[in-house]
Amino acid sequence: MKSAFNQREVFEGASKAEIIERIQQLVPPGSPEPQDPQILAALQTLTAQLIAAYQADGQLESEPFSDVRGRTIHLYASAVSSKIKGKSILITGGEGCVGRFLIEKLLELGATKIISADNARCQNPEENLPLFTRQGGVTFYAADIRNFEALKHIFEVEKPEIVFHLAAQRQPGLAEIKIRETVTTSLLGCKHVIQLCEEYGVEHCIFSSTGKTSRYFTTEVYAASKKFAEWQFAKAAQEGDVTYGMVRFTHMLENSLFCEQMSKKVEQGKTVNVHAPHRYVTAQNLFEAVHLLLNSLIVSVPGKLKFVAVSNLGWPTETLEVALYKILESGKNLPIYFQGLLPGYEEPFFLGQFDWKKPTDIHLLINVLEDPFRSVNDAGDMVSVELAPFSLRVLDKQVSKLESLIIDPDFPEVQIKHALVAAEKEVIASSFAWSAPEDLLKILQWGINPKKLQGYGTEIADYSEIIELLLQGICGRLNQEVLHSAGVRADEFDDLVESLSTLDSIQAEVGYLRSVSRYLREFAPPAQFTTKKSEPVAIPDAA
Repeated sequence: MKSAFNQREVFEGASKAEIIERIQQLVPPGSPEPQDPQILAALQTLTAQLIAAYQADGQLESEPFSDVRGRTIHLYASAVSSKIKGKSILITGGEGCVGRFLIEKLLELGATKIISADNARCQNPEENLPLFTRQGGVTFYAADIRNFEALKHIFEVEKPEIVFHLAAQRQPGLAEIKIRETVTTSLLGCKHVIQLCEEYGVEHCIFSSTGKTSRYFTTEVYAASKKFAEWQFAKAAQEGDVTYGMVRFTHMLENSLFCEQMSKKVEQGKTVNVHAPHRYVTAQNLFEAVHLLLNSLIVSVPGKLKFVAVSNLGWPTETLEVALYKILESGKNLPIYFQGLLPGYEEPFFLGQFDWKKPTDIHLLINVLEDPFRSVNDAGDMVSVELAPFSLRVLDKQVSKLESLIIDPDFPEVQIKHALVAAEKEVIASSFAWSAPEDLLKILQWGINPKKLQGYGTEIADYSEIIELLLQGICGRLNQEVLHSAGVRADEFDDLVESLSTLDSIQAEVGYLRSVSRYLREFAPPAQFTTKKSEPVAIPDAA
């Protein structure tokens, strides 16, 4: 590998953290891309130093995603071939990255009638009789799934028996700009697909979602709209006649926005912008994605929504390391700078998402409340999971309210986001009401651990909204048995309450928790309230 770096410029004593700090001092996050020649020269030197520091730690020897690129998932090819034989198969979003590869794989497995509905070549989204072309056994319709009549026309003409619903906004950053388009595509698009699948007697419908929905709560438009899509399909699975399945994807290497952007900057010899240091992504490849979609046809069952995901996603990869590797591989002496987090990528990670008592069992796309439903296939490379229970009645009410707002062209776009988040909170509250209080207490304790928050560079106030939702689910449900089941000692509970007391918005709830602490100290048997260990308690299965 060629290198254009002048090794004499490398400051051998500097650590990664020191070099990163110097870069941020030169160009504070949030600043425009630097243009000053002196600053750029200094950034070049610092970038070379940072590359050397990474190499000294044994990094940058190979492409950071090399392990991910070589992974695969067992495909139940024989069972899938039997399932699709002679069937009419519709793919929404069929001209996207995953959609195109899915079509190739379906043809390889013997599918003879494939239909794509995609807005990629849709010149008029309001056209009710969408234009189409036929290429190599595949019919491509130019249609927007938000247009019910256009989608119904496709169902009427093609009579699909299997549907893969992939059409959606894929860029979290763009979702924060095109809020109405993102939310209507997700909310109305899913509604239309489900309604037509039921009306036309579709056998199987498989939906593609994102690992970002494993967050209990999110204010990001992309992730929140996907959570509603998951809930809509879960409801349809319980109430409808179609068998529904779902796949949770994570960062797709062959469709990676940040990798594409970095590669372009390196190719052009320009300054490479990185969101921030210490930002990690979990990735998968296109083969895994398509095999998951096809396997979902086999593992999905009537009456409930099961989602599948890659079983072992490996270690997350640092985006900074990816940028440095691309620069090193190019042989160019290019500078980097940290532009700061952009809308759609700002949300801090909530530590309560995972069960830290079983760290080796943590799956990055599955949260604590979903984990009891997890199972692994015989090959050991695919997990099957169910969503945590929630109220279908509450979902209906919130979806109806959202629909009335998003179809109103006069309703401000920024208000759509506020309405989406407010509606999301209501459904999450209903889910927490189903959840065991001991599980919610553990989630809260893990989520606001002061030492871990300090290590992540965040503080309790950053998580105020999810904390409020968790306390709403906990208040009125605590007793010594719950604390015993949660394995929370008296001193730990008091520490938890003190940490929470710093938030002004939950003082009433803090008062309740203090009352619980006083009561249990006075009346509960000491052994029960001070126990250090307990057997895990399963979440009750609720309808």
